[in-house]
Amino acid sequence: MKLIFNAESLRPPITGVGNYSYHLLRELMAQSLVDEVHSFTGTGWQDGEAQLAATRALKAQDGRAATSSGTGMARLREWVAKVPGAKATYDHIMERRFAQHANAVPGAIYHETNYILKPFKGPCVTTVHDLSHLRFPEFHPAHVVRWLERSIEQSLARADRVITVSEVVREEVLAHYSLPAERVCVIYEGVEEDYRPRAAAETAPVLSSYGLRHGGYVLLVATLEPRKGIDVLLDAWEALPEEVRREYPLVLTGSKGWRNVALRERMQPFMDEGSVRHLGYVPAAHLPPLFSGAAVFSYPSVYEGFGLPVLDAMSSGVPVICRAGTSMAEFSAGACLLCETGDAQELAHNITSLLDSAELRAEWGARGRARARDFSWQRCARETAAVYAELA
Repeated sequence: MKLIFNAESLRPPITGVGNYSYHLLRELMAQSLVDEVHSFTGTGWQDGEAQLAATRALKAQDGRAATSSGTGMARLREWVAKVPGAKATYDHIMERRFAQHANAVPGAIYHETNYILKPFKGPCVTTVHDLSHLRFPEFHPAHVVRWLERSIEQSLARADRVITVSEVVREEVLAHYSLPAERVCVIYEGVEEDYRPRAAAETAPVLSSYGLRHGGYVLLVATLEPRKGIDVLLDAWEALPEEVRREYPLVLTGSKGWRNVALRERMQPFMDEGSVRHLGYVPAAHLPPLFSGAAVFSYPSVYEGFGLPVLDAMSSGVPVICRAGTSMAEFSAGACLLCETGDAQELAHNITSLLDSAELRAEWGARGRARARDFSWQRCARETAAVYAELA
């Protein structure tokens, strides 16, 4: 089976879609589920092995060295985004470059892992990770919402198969777009094996570098942006007794995000008292110890396509709190403590319940760990390859 794979999401900085693309491609090749991979880098083409090697090299670097600001191509993309009309010209050039090679590969299947299909005459598969621009348009610039709405609709109309990462997103796709139900399927994401329970001695080298102790903090890994529910978490945090906040500080990691000025101002008093720590970007190698060293993982996001940090925490044996009615509640299937209302007082109650009881933390941690065993990137790749086989 010949695969055309758009790897533009694997350019730095590698975020959620990029990690999905990397793990999927790695497992497709490791299990010999495809015979030949033509990977589009955004500027040219390389085979699957070369793509994986390049991505591994990026992931091995410190993230600040691998951000988008340091390369000429990245600076060009930033310039294009700012100049009126330049993006359409840039996209057209990239599409022509893609089509010239892709359409010259006989019998290939094209998988677009990032929503928007490029021109291709053969069978096409696209992955839709979420429809946040429809559910919460206020969290995106208006011109981006308009572009996504138009582009995704056109892409889905062309796709022979559509993969969503949760049933929540599948139902949204079917409700909003005129697609036959049989063309849209759910394939859950996986979890890296490095997310596992660790003893205090294992986490100490990383935690000590941040001034943290094993089992002595509440963790949230998320971009600072409105839909992550961090405002509700801070309201819940304020409702906790000060001595609890000091004993179990709230640790936030993740990029700066957007529309977060008020949020950062809200965080400042807690940071001044030492009960909130914002670590910002954390190297990928530090994340598994940070997860497994937490007492509680709180993820109050109002909307996610999947919510991989929740699965990472579950696999690490850490008790998780998230919102009911979300994709996280869907895939956790009773293995997370749910907030039914999204109210700050309810979240504060759930955090307090877990911090007050080591037995309760152990119980919810074990539930999450058991459920997380059902998810793997190996399974994700096999189910994705089965979609390719239907079209081949």
